[in-house]
Amino acid sequence: MSPLLRCLFIATLASCSGCEQSAESPAKNAAEESASQLPRVELVRPVRKDLIRTTTQPATIHPYYQADIVAKVSGYFRDVNVDIGDEVMEGQPLCTLIIPEMNQQREQAVARQRRLAAELQRAEAAVEVAVAQVSAAEAGVEEACSNVERFEAQLVADRADLERMQGLVQKQAATIAMLDEARAEHDVSEASKVAAQAAVRSARARLQIAAAERRAAEAEIATAAARLAESKTAIEEIDTMLAYTTLRAPFAGVITSRHIDPGDFVPGRPAVTAEQQPLFHVEQQSRLRVRVAIPERDAAAVDSGDPVLLKCDALPGEAITATVSRVARRLDPSTRTMTVEIDLDNQDGRLLPGMFGRATITTQVETAALVLPASAIRTDSAGAAHVLIVDETGAAQQVAVTIGADDGKEIQLVAGLSGDEQVIDSFVGSIQVGQQVEVVTP
Repeated sequence: MSPLLRCLFIATLASCSGCEQSAESPAKNAAEESASQLPRVELVRPVRKDLIRTTTQPATIHPYYQADIVAKVSGYFRDVNVDIGDEVMEGQPLCTLIIPEMNQQREQAVARQRRLAAELQRAEAAVEVAVAQVSAAEAGVEEACSNVERFEAQLVADRADLERMQGLVQKQAATIAMLDEARAEHDVSEASKVAAQAAVRSARARLQIAAAERRAAEAEIATAAARLAESKTAIEEIDTMLAYTTLRAPFAGVITSRHIDPGDFVPGRPAVTAEQQPLFHVEQQSRLRVRVAIPERDAAAVDSGDPVLLKCDALPGEAITATVSRVARRLDPSTRTMTVEIDLDNQDGRLLPGMFGRATITTQVETAALVLPASAIRTDSAGAAHVLIVDETGAAQQVAVTIGADDGKEIQLVAGLSGDEQVIDSFVGSIQVGQQVEVVTP
């Protein structure tokens, strides 16, 4: 074949090939364009894991107990037994005051007590005398009554003799002189009876007087006893005030401040003013309180016994495990925080009151919770949460869910999903419910 014919043949083949390509291109391009318009999405599956909810807040260390020691009575300090940094035991003397006038008051009170005790003894003796007088008066009444009975019997006998003598005189068997003698004896007996009755009344009057004197003596005993008891109370009060002259440690701890020297005069309460410093400040540091201010959003979830991980700036790289000891159960209106306290043993003295740290409190632990990445959760215009899943046909479907804990990375699903769904993660653009999507590998 000549070169000219060969060129014509190649040109003819090329034109035929071009015609075939032009016929197939529209259908192929349409398919490729339709495939490229499907939303490209990545899928995630809900997973089950233990959710631990914590709150980390600033923490400050405080002494377990602390007390300002002040003087209740006024006086001069004679002895100061401790200084800052000294460890003291409960009841240990810290300092002693001198109050001479109070000692004199006690001596006067003791002397008055002795005098009142003597008055009580005198009153008791007077009661004994009054009791004896009452007994004597009762005996006198009995004697007077017996005399009345004796004179009444004598009067009866004399009256009988008088009547008999009158009969004898009428019969002229006795003389008038004998009758007069019998009448005289009768009159004497009657007068004796009247005198005996008067003696009874007098004896009874003496008995009443003796009884009244006895009651008066007994009342004097009660008065003297009350005065004596009052004097004892006065001495006890002075002794109590004298006990305040020795200031003692209220509990075992450390002296963290001292503001007195021997010879200083200190006015006692309530003469001391608010501007004056306490004499000593005592802190118990073998056991400490860690106070944490929990914000309002976490306050309701914190309870006694919750685990705590404490990290202090003074102990870098070291964490202290503890538990919440007590919860205030009330928000501070000014800060909207709730105070939580954690007790720590500090026998080794590594921690000091005033140190600063961070406390991480585990407020809630939920096992086998269903979670999704936060990027897979969506909300509608009303704020309701939902997710988009891919069904078996490859179409996107919307499922409403109820969410729980949210740490910013993962969100707990309380209801709506079983855990077997394929959930669409974050994507670019928009997806309509029922729309086909293209799944890509992350």
